[in-house]
Amino acid sequence: MSALRSSRMLARTLYSTPAAASRMAMVPSLSSRAFSATRFSADETKPAKPEKDMTPYPVENAPQFPAPTDPFHPEPAKESKKEYSETQKALVRGAAKMLGYNSKQSTAIRESGRMMRGVVDAVEADRSFWYDTCGLPPTYQSFFQIHLLYVLLLVTRLRALRSSRPDASPIPESIEPGTPHDAPSQTHPKGTPILGKAAHEAYPTELLSHFFELAESQMRMVLGRGERESVIRKYMEEMGEQWKGAGTGLDYVLGLGISSDPADVARADAEMASWVWRNLFSSRGLSPTPVPQAIDELAFVEQLEAVVRWVRQELYRLDSVSDEDVLDGNIGNWDSLSEDADKSS
Repeated sequence: MSALRSSRMLARTLYSTPAAASRMAMVPSLSSRAFSATRFSADETKPAKPEKDMTPYPVENAPQFPAPTDPFHPEPAKESKKEYSETQKALVRGAAKMLGYNSKQSTAIRESGRMMRGVVDAVEADRSFWYDTCGLPPTYQSFFQIHLLYVLLLVTRLRALRSSRPDASPIPESIEPGTPHDAPSQTHPKGTPILGKAAHEAYPTELLSHFFELAESQMRMVLGRGERESVIRKYMEEMGEQWKGAGTGLDYVLGLGISSDPADVARADAEMASWVWRNLFSSRGLSPTPVPQAIDELAFVEQLEAVVRWVRQELYRLDSVSDEDVLDGNIGNWDSLSEDADKSS
């Protein structure tokens, strides 16, 4: 059984109905726990005995998305995009219609996959900011929390989608992320529902599925071939708890920003900085870490400010993208934190 199943079931359960989605507010706030190299003990009454060094495993390779079936033998990169004739496009459209390319579920899976591809590319482009400027250790914990930050911002936008859409995305289309206002090459009659579930339920669910597939693939690379499935399953359950805690915390912070109480609005940015500090920086400075490092407090405050400002800007940018473009996976490019840091220096 795949270690991903429990996390995917959590995602589908939480977004299956509006009432179920509201249960997120009832989940207790969970602070991020560092992912370490220790193994889970078979006897929970005894202290766990690590089989290896306590230092977290480093993440040495950039993630590959879509996550390969076998992360130790990933498929070679595909050739650059080819140009298709109108005859070829017409044949593909006809075959795709019969095979369900624009079916209700396939649309959500495909377009959320393009969004996830954009997240992976954006994180890699800003690698120097996260690991050099911010000094995050190149570990699985950092990998997970950085990608989760982007995913949670996207989920916030996707939950605001309407229930249906008038047309479908182009056939064929690139797997690369798109920009707003990309015109579809094929449309459906206006008013035709494309998704079985409401879009604000289906798209977040499929995006989280892509994310956890990537997370599990990278975890297998970090732990090495032959690691026990029980160990991977335990770690994936812990990652699921981190996702729930971080998502609930972000919802709380965003709720402060739209509160009718001026006092709540006034402390929203401070609470956002606290949320970033707990999750992304693992409460840096509060307790000893497995990887000792000197902390420049003044520089750290500036880094927190930069991340909080970036979060606010990206939420505003995503909100300005139309539902049609979001449903087509055309959410645009993420702003570069590395470039922003260079401009301010």
